[in-house]
Amino acid sequence: MFEGAEEGARLPDGPARALYLRLLEGGGLFQLADVPPNDLAALVRLREAGLVKEQPGRLGSAFWTVVSPRTAGSQLSIELRGAGIELLARADELLRRLDELTWAYDRATRPAAARSVTRHLDVNEQIQQRLEQLALECTWEMLMMQPGGARPAHVLPAALAAARDLSQRGIAQRVIYQPGSRRDRATANYAARVTELGGRVRVLDEPFRRVVVFDREVAVIAGYQGDQEASFIEDPVLVDVVVSGFERDWARAERVRWEAPTEEAEEPLAALLARGLTQGAIAKRVGLSERTVAAQIAALREKYDAGTLFQLGWVMRADAQSDNQG
Repeated sequence: MFEGAEEGARLPDGPARALYLRLLEGGGLFQLADVPPNDLAALVRLREAGLVKEQPGRLGSAFWTVVSPRTAGSQLSIELRGAGIELLARADELLRRLDELTWAYDRATRPAAARSVTRHLDVNEQIQQRLEQLALECTWEMLMMQPGGARPAHVLPAALAAARDLSQRGIAQRVIYQPGSRRDRATANYAARVTELGGRVRVLDEPFRRVVVFDREVAVIAGYQGDQEASFIEDPVLVDVVVSGFERDWARAERVRWEAPTEEAEEPLAALLARGLTQGAIAKRVGLSERTVAAQIAALREKYDAGTLFQLGWVMRADAQSDNQG
């Protein structure tokens, strides 16, 4: 149970609030050495309240950032709400008591240096923690580019819950996948559910890097070593470059009517292949884009180990007839 005394201990007192405002005026980014010794107790109080956070740097030089009171207050609220319905009133009061700091955070004029920060993280837990914080602070739009085709099945339930939360908060979501996502049942089902929630998911048959953009203010780009490192970019000019690249790719990406792939969908394709039709002719017959048909045929050739399209059609038909006779 989250008792009232503990709740009060985690809220910032007068010196802690004063330190928070000074750090905010300085851009919200600082090192421990920047804090005067007589303010260290107030810094501890801010950390306990979740209003400052340590972010280890790429080269080992640790830095600290101020955290939105809305985010910190929401975390405390979640803990209170989890204690039971009788604590809801106290959670709302807690948020109200942070109004002064929230007002200052939302209206703070950030120095140019603070707005031009690019932070590199190479520890997966730190990357995920920062992404979750940005998702909580996101207010109107999230853009995503997810390479690699099928997504790991074990991450999809949590991803769907996050997408549902974003939708309930009125945040627009646009995602670009690669063609392999259409051939994976779990990924296709996930994309269909996201679409039902109001998100938009397209497919681009080109190589690209993993990117997430929050409110067109922070762009997160995966590093050369994959998802084990990431750059968090807050420079407005660089973020605009990333967004412009996303919009160009979005315009070229294919619109998809998402649904899980089925074996029944292979049957008409097999008949058309056995007749010797080209990919373009098949695409017209089945009402899909040639690029989509090409991706489906590539997967089927691998599945049936066929060298030519004509051979693929006969093998698939023979396999279907064998199943029917069995």
